[in-house]
Amino acid sequence: MQLLRTFLNSLKGSTLEVTTEYSRVSGKLIEVKTDYIKLKSNSNLLYIPLGSIQNIAY
Repeated sequence: MQLLRTFLNSLKGSTLEVTTEYSRVSGKLIEVKTDYIKLKSNSNLLYIPLGSIQNIAY
């Protein structure tokens, strides 16, 4: 998990497309926390648990 957080921290401010077990979402990476990331999509904030991330495209 630490490698994933380090990688995501290097992408802060970038627009990402994140695939989880439930859906695919895209937005600007705002914050990386211990167990989740926060994306801004239009005027919405999306909180995505790190454990549910299956793929990241940027």
